[in-house]
Amino acid sequence: MSAGFTVRQVLEAVGGEYFGPEAALDQKIEYVTTDSRQSGKGCLFAAIRGERTDGHKYIASATEKGAALCLCEERVEAGSCPQLVTDSAVTALQRLAAWYRQSLDVKIIGVTGSVGKTTCKEVVASVLGERFSVHKTQGNFNNDLGLPLTLLAMGPETQIGVIEMGMSDFGEMELLSSIAKPNMCVITNIGFSHMENLGSQEGIFKAKCEIFEHMAPDAPAFLNGDDSFLRRVSRPNLKFFGFSPENDIYVESFNDRGFDGTEGVIRAGGDSFEFSVAIPGRHVLYAVMAALGAGLEMGLSKEEILRGLSKAGTISGRVNVMHNGGLTIIDDCYNAAPASMEAGLDLLSKADGETVAILGDMGELGPEAPQLHARVGRYAAEKKIKLLVGVGELSRHMCEACAASGGRAIHFDSRAEIIDNLVNLLPKNGIVLIKASHFMKFDEIVEKCKELS
Repeated sequence: MSAGFTVRQVLEAVGGEYFGPEAALDQKIEYVTTDSRQSGKGCLFAAIRGERTDGHKYIASATEKGAALCLCEERVEAGSCPQLVTDSAVTALQRLAAWYRQSLDVKIIGVTGSVGKTTCKEVVASVLGERFSVHKTQGNFNNDLGLPLTLLAMGPETQIGVIEMGMSDFGEMELLSSIAKPNMCVITNIGFSHMENLGSQEGIFKAKCEIFEHMAPDAPAFLNGDDSFLRRVSRPNLKFFGFSPENDIYVESFNDRGFDGTEGVIRAGGDSFEFSVAIPGRHVLYAVMAALGAGLEMGLSKEEILRGLSKAGTISGRVNVMHNGGLTIIDDCYNAAPASMEAGLDLLSKADGETVAILGDMGELGPEAPQLHARVGRYAAEKKIKLLVGVGELSRHMCEACAASGGRAIHFDSRAEIIDNLVNLLPKNGIVLIKASHFMKFDEIVEKCKELS
């Protein structure tokens, strides 16, 4: 897909010092990448300095593969590829993305929140895709580098961008909003994620609301009305969604079909919508309501909205249900917070057969981390999960609280330790939930479970 701009336009948008032939300035950039392995003819390769590697080491490789321009922080003698040297390659990508976003006739829908934003983004994109050419964030590529790359991957044919926006500290959401300039937004909830940096839920609330700073005053916003923090937001063209009838969009009734998804009736704008969605879990209904609201705002018909909802799915590591022989695996290991842990246990508790929850540490919860892990352990006991398996230092609190509440729990210090013992933990005919924060790398446990089942 063509990125739709030239080397010259990159220089004008970003600034910096250009090293290369004058003739190359009019070469078209076909796409942007930070991975030299994905470099090819006509690409812009951005050499990013990270914790694990330095992209400047791979400029020669990108050049050999036909890169049209290398964006870097120091000049590298690496063949004939033109180079644009700037103080910060990440900042340069942000500037380029902001310029490119403004050059396109596209509406941006920003999706944020403590929990559920990736699933919400997927459902919103599925609905709007019934009428429009939609570009969406891949995975949860939602930070100060991921968001610019997502915007730069939009083709000129894109009509709507459904963009996930994540943050972990004050000022980060304001930066993302300044780049994306959303025409509409969805905020799923205010939870406990990033409490370590933001200090309290009040801090999280304030940081999330930075999304409004670069939106038009009357831009549509859809907020979870069941969330006491979000209920305090006051601005024009605001609509609340939730389970309470006092919301503008609310669930009138629903039938949880377990692993087969959910169906029910949602009321919005004086009309009723009989929906069906294949994603399991009561919590997905918040995403369904947000997507329904976005669809109505964009003028979609009832038939288009319901068709989009019926097609909606999730991504790997996000409530991905797999049936392997007699074992059912719920792969929800991409990330975790207290609310999403409890939602996963809710789903697991509805299953027939022996239930096992393999749960790992949740990150960035600050001083309240031990208590929040203990809360999840008590919830597992309350939901009568047959076995809770905790992995990691903080998950010890989870296991202790579960056992103290009458549940059965086993603790392992590390991922390697549980993998060595996994064969003795999995039921032959049952269901296992696998969930932890991303840094725990629980995808390895998922693969081992698939191998053993």
